[in-house]
Amino acid sequence: MIILKIKIMKNIELKIKMGNFKEVIFLLHKIKASDNGEIIQCDTYYNHPDGRLKIREINNRDAEVIFYQRPDIEKSKISKYEITPIIFSQLDSFKNDLKSKYGEGVIVFKKRQLWIYKNTRIHLDSVDCLGNFLELETIVGDGKIREAMKEHEDIIDLLKLSEYEKIDTSYSNLLMNIRRYSLA
Repeated sequence: MIILKIKIMKNIELKIKMGNFKEVIFLLHKIKASDNGEIIQCDTYYNHPDGRLKIREINNRDAEVIFYQRPDIEKSKISKYEITPIIFSQLDSFKNDLKSKYGEGVIVFKKRQLWIYKNTRIHLDSVDCLGNFLELETIVGDGKIREAMKEHEDIIDLLKLSEYEKIDTSYSNLLMNIRRYSLA
């Protein structure tokens, strides 16, 4: 297997449950955020003991391994993550290796509309079996946590997000909870 360059990053994240995206899209246009189009993603999670590990397939042509650590709290939080692009033709080999080493968890399918405002990615996600969510990911560049937090808080205000329900966990955990309740 060929391993490409690993990117190690840090960002400030917030996940919000939404009914629809109409008002937020209006506000994104108003603040002149950049619409970067729709992305189809399939995330296969593995049972890593030290954090969340997944393989993300993007538009059925690109793939990457993502490992991240983030607390499960209902407010903005720091997330540390590593992204390793993988050659798409080697996808099955990577999946088999991770499954045999850690065991496979859940698979999350979503359509993501990607918007960018300054150093923040705004994801409008329609997640199979879960519904609609907004995720903010403000990149912390060069250890400038104060600047990133200020931008993150400004976007929360600009998009009027404080009135929505905050979600404390990942889509994978939400899906596992649904699975547990349906089996009970």
